[in-house]
Amino acid sequence: MPLNKNPRVKRDAAPEGQPTKSQAKKSKKETLSKGVKILIVAIGCAAMLLSVTAMACSGVLSQITGDNSEDYELTGGVAATVSGVNITEDTITKQIMAVRNAYGYGSEGSWAQYLVDAGQTPESYREQTINSYAEQYLQQQAISENDITVTDEDIEEAWQNAAASYGGEDAFIEQLSSYGYTEDSYKQSLSNSLALDKLKEKVCPVDDPSDQDIIDYLNENLDTYNDARRSSNLLVSVASDATDEEKADAKAKAQEALDKINSGELSFEDAVEQYSDDSGSKEDGGDVGWDKLTSFVTEYQDALSALSVDQVSGIVESTYGYHIIKCTGYFHVDNEVTSIDEVPEEIRTYISNIVKTQAESSAWTEWWNNYKEQADIQINPMPENVPYNVSLDGVEPSNGSAQ
Repeated sequence: MPLNKNPRVKRDAAPEGQPTKSQAKKSKKETLSKGVKILIVAIGCAAMLLSVTAMACSGVLSQITGDNSEDYELTGGVAATVSGVNITEDTITKQIMAVRNAYGYGSEGSWAQYLVDAGQTPESYREQTINSYAEQYLQQQAISENDITVTDEDIEEAWQNAAASYGGEDAFIEQLSSYGYTEDSYKQSLSNSLALDKLKEKVCPVDDPSDQDIIDYLNENLDTYNDARRSSNLLVSVASDATDEEKADAKAKAQEALDKINSGELSFEDAVEQYSDDSGSKEDGGDVGWDKLTSFVTEYQDALSALSVDQVSGIVESTYGYHIIKCTGYFHVDNEVTSIDEVPEEIRTYISNIVKTQAESSAWTEWWNNYKEQADIQINPMPENVPYNVSLDGVEPSNGSAQ
């Protein structure tokens, strides 16, 4: 549904790694900061430049695609070894210089300023890049060792799901191109991501949380979820450039719907079906979920917070138009949750997802750290004459930088 017809304008809360409702429906292009774009390009390029087959055959991790013409000199040599496999110094240099040049840090001064603002040195940036290559190689090694496979059907399903969340393939491809991806390169990224997910499921499976796990988490975070209200929304939308007459007509329509609800002529759900412009909730009788699990515009939230269960608000004006709100659920415990039966199903499911996601993250971190510790990673000293090695003497952090 269009974003401007939903009372939720802030991003829905969700467990780490889980898509939120607004993320799933989002079609508005986001603007990334230069630093974030660099991170995306660095990770994306590293993923695309590695070939497990080539590494296994040659014993060298190196760039195998892209334009090899440079306006800088390469040093040769080996930057690091991962379980006996070489990462060439030129691979690391090309990766760093590709990022540096792509984002306007061609001069030594601008590059030095970026490093200082990022809390980095040439040595630490090189080590970070090496570690990125090493980790990706080790991930591919673990995937191979555990016989993980990703089918074309897996990739196509993930692609279609991602495209649907952006309004279709054409819109999604346009969005990807702004980040430097093509459909093929993004599908390769999807393949890598799906393989990693399957690896995690195989090497560190996590059981679903027990009822007690959910209760314990909820009690530890009760202030966050107590007094949650569920609501249904009837929205008569108003365009941002609407005339006074159009606004008046919309308000009159909302008042007509409210009068019929209050008189009993229409149930709230029937009024939603007849009057509401909120296509995202209309099929569910106007249900927009629990306020503690999502975010609403201030006017909507303030009105909802004053309602008791089954109470209907008056007309509430927001930037989206005129709302009529019905409170359909209320969660409250005085001291602590003692039984899972006290917790509404939707909140229970939400908490279960959070607890499981946290457990999966902890289990994977432990497994992965142990796996890396068993690998023989040797990083050699940085040559002084690599083209990204600049002096940071006298360079002070810019205003607003992390330092």
